[in-house]
Amino acid sequence: MSKLLPHLLKPLRPRPNTYYLDPRARKLTESVVGILLSRHADPQWEETLAEIFSPEEEDMAPVFARIHDPDAALAFFYWARRRRPPCADPLDSLAYSALLLLLARSRRLHEAALLLEEMKREGRTPNRDASGALLAAYASSGAKGKALEVYTMMKDEDGGFPDVSDCNCFLKVLVEQRDYDLARQVYDEMVKREDGADNYSTGIIVKGLCLEGRMDEAKSLIEDRWGVGCIPNVVFYNMLVDGYCIKGDIRSGYALFREMQMRGFLPTVVSYGIIIHGFCMKGNIVDTNKLILEMKARGLQPNVQIYNDVINSRCKHGSVIEAKVVLRQMIGSGLEPDIITYDILISSLCRDGKVMEAQQLLKEAVNRRLEPNKFSYTPIIHGYCRIGEINIAINLLAEMIERGHKPDLVTYGVIIHGLVSVGDMNNALAVRQKMLDKAEVPDAAIYNVLISGLCKKGMFPSAKKLLSEMLDQNVVPDEFVYATLIDGLIRNEDLNEAKKIFEFMEKKGIKHGIVVYNVMIKGYCKFGMTPDAHLFLNRMRKDGYFPDEFTYTTLINGYARQCNLDMAMQIFIDMMKRRCIPNVVTYSALINGYCRNGDTDTAEALFRYMQCGKVIPNVVTYSILIGTFFKVDKKDKAISYFEAMLKSKCLPNDFTYRHILDGLTDDIYIASIRNSNVEHQLEHPVFSVFRNMVLDGWNLKTAAYNAIIFCLCKHLMLRNALELRDKMLEKGYLPDSLTFLFLLHGVCALGKSKEWNNILSCQFQQNELEVAVKYATFIDELWHHGKSSEASLILQTLLEDSPQSPNMSHLVSVL
Repeated sequence: MSKLLPHLLKPLRPRPNTYYLDPRARKLTESVVGILLSRHADPQWEETLAEIFSPEEEDMAPVFARIHDPDAALAFFYWARRRRPPCADPLDSLAYSALLLLLARSRRLHEAALLLEEMKREGRTPNRDASGALLAAYASSGAKGKALEVYTMMKDEDGGFPDVSDCNCFLKVLVEQRDYDLARQVYDEMVKREDGADNYSTGIIVKGLCLEGRMDEAKSLIEDRWGVGCIPNVVFYNMLVDGYCIKGDIRSGYALFREMQMRGFLPTVVSYGIIIHGFCMKGNIVDTNKLILEMKARGLQPNVQIYNDVINSRCKHGSVIEAKVVLRQMIGSGLEPDIITYDILISSLCRDGKVMEAQQLLKEAVNRRLEPNKFSYTPIIHGYCRIGEINIAINLLAEMIERGHKPDLVTYGVIIHGLVSVGDMNNALAVRQKMLDKAEVPDAAIYNVLISGLCKKGMFPSAKKLLSEMLDQNVVPDEFVYATLIDGLIRNEDLNEAKKIFEFMEKKGIKHGIVVYNVMIKGYCKFGMTPDAHLFLNRMRKDGYFPDEFTYTTLINGYARQCNLDMAMQIFIDMMKRRCIPNVVTYSALINGYCRNGDTDTAEALFRYMQCGKVIPNVVTYSILIGTFFKVDKKDKAISYFEAMLKSKCLPNDFTYRHILDGLTDDIYIASIRNSNVEHQLEHPVFSVFRNMVLDGWNLKTAAYNAIIFCLCKHLMLRNALELRDKMLEKGYLPDSLTFLFLLHGVCALGKSKEWNNILSCQFQQNELEVAVKYATFIDELWHHGKSSEASLILQTLLEDSPQSPNMSHLVSVL
């Protein structure tokens, strides 16, 4: 079982802002921050800043603490350094620490390292928050050595030992990289400190040891923390049982599973799933059946993963017929199989030569609206190839590719394509050699696939050797072969070698073609050489090729990234004049350029213009605008774009959510909420929901997630809301009764109120339901004009039926 710690995950505690300013200092700080954030639009920003702020007289730390753009903070830092006289004292430790904290949290690790070195040279020591953030940043990026340096520095300082959340990040990377000795040293040091270790800390070490099969050490660690023979909760029992099963010691795992019950811990579905998985691996069908019956007797229903383990076990240790019976039982119990269920059966049927029966199962999966993957198609394709039905195999391959999956194939061309797609270049080249041995010369298309695969692997000498072989075999490479090789070299940061291939084509009299030109233009833009890319555009025209939307968009994006917006706009105008229609990527590149340059007015004008031209904005376009307006503290406008996005049925992605989460949890905005700053109280429902949750003491990230889920449900995007709830859990923020409330509103809004309990799970205590009922009234005001909604009525019923409610207590006493 891969996820064993859901109840141990603890969100990072937000650290309080330690800078308390008098009104004058606060106003000055806000003015400085405003100047820094708008510096791209004001060439005289340094002079403006110098008029109101003196680095020799004013405290710089509050500015660093309140600005969240690392580039702006660094600009302020270097400006202040230039303003100080040579004999002036360096910055104080507090200012350095505030900047270091920002760089660490922004994952600007190179700049953070340079700043830390400068602090050391000047005899300055970062404070605990800054050092801890740097430790966590290094650990999260996998830089174990750098993280160890910071940890050692902090450990040796009085009162500087890292916060538990930062230490947990360090522990996690140590366990991931299997440095258990050092992880144990860090953990032991944490335990010595007050509030230095929590359950999550212990869980990280225990889980790592269990995955390694070091069960004695894992149990010893638990006993060191809670006492001999004491395992504190079901989660730790699950980890240990899973560890024994991974090790193959099912007997010990099962004994521990029974011990858990004897000590009064009720096994969960996860607990049963772990031990059933262990029995299935050993092919113990009898005990597997007993455990499933036991689960059902306790009112627990096996989940899809458990059924998949049973079906897989039947296929391996019994028969496919028995496995199909389990599938029918699963469906009969009301549980929908997933694509993994079908993949297991399809693979087993193909191994038995029952390829047509496997294909029928594939069709059944599609009819159930499941998305087949390469594990669904590949066994069937191989099966048909083995029995000589190449045409059927090719048709299935085409279907598979259309669905975006990477197969391996049996006929020469198809096998090579499949092997290259899954990255198995050695075998792909071996198949090509067999073709040559049989005097079957690969054509240009097959060579193209091979060269492409080699380039993706970074095997450029082999790719160029294959190109020479093509010429020796009198196979004329087409422009796609050269384009593939040039593109691969550019991806590998080798522009000079790419230019040589381009010139080689010219020497051989081979037409470059629009694809090759586009690749070269993309390469020059990638290296910031947009003037050279522009020259290639002119050269392309001289050769008789008309630039397409890819050509123009690449150049526009190149100039926009360099903030040369005048040239970017000139290219855009030229594109329009030549009746080459800009696409959404073109507009998004321009909008992004103006946003990065601080010119949001032009960015919005372009956004409106693209819609007038019937170009539909996509998730990238909306996310750029949302992120930009949050960044410039125009939160209401950012949310209005989010709503426009949802109204147009454009699905948000992780970047969209991250922009909103960061924007809502911005320190200045949170401070305005807590200080009841009327100027910053935005009236959009999303802000209203978020503001109330913050004032009621919710974790900021949890409140932000819930506000977004509310907005998604309000726009009838229940599936996306459910997906975000799952992502919220993955990030360590537990969905709560308000998450349930907002999702319940979404279910009811879609007319599914009678089947809500098939979609949502409600396992909340009475006090949690009471909180949800309180918010339900608030949501009814926002959503239903004060009328009681179906969701509110359902929630009220749940509260009345709660085991802790007076009515239920009375019933229990009567019984």
